[in-house]
Amino acid sequence: MTTQSFEKFTAFLHGKSLRATTVRESIVKAVMARKGHFNMDELVRDLRAQGVEASRATVYRVMPLLVKAGIVQPTVVSGKIHHYETAFGHKHHDHLICGECGKVVEFHFEAFEILQREVAAKHGFELTSHYHELIGVCPDCRARRRPRES
Repeated sequence: MTTQSFEKFTAFLHGKSLRATTVRESIVKAVMARKGHFNMDELVRDLRAQGVEASRATVYRVMPLLVKAGIVQPTVVSGKIHHYETAFGHKHHDHLICGECGKVVEFHFEAFEILQREVAAKHGFELTSHYHELIGVCPDCRARRRPRES
């Protein structure tokens, strides 16, 4: 899967007259090795642990390219720290996010997908992608809020 994702990224870069460098390849490999959601600092730590000489600035510049190429997608875009996840080879889904502990639950609900297409069509839009987040309080955080029964 990593080879295919880098080939897709290389083709994307070529179309933008950009080079496929070894650092960019290392970033793609690190992204594809990640399980679940991650933020930029975690990705930079992964790269450094692998001995890759990639500055934070380089990773921050490459991430929008990876998003546009369809290799990663933003997941948690609300809040101060943005998170990402691998999109290449994964089915689309949306997210429930706990606003207190940050827990993320992935879900797919076809009715949402249908409604989004209908709303877009009503306004003359052609959807190319979307990021859907529902923010609330998870059951664990709600349980911690309740006063202890004596």
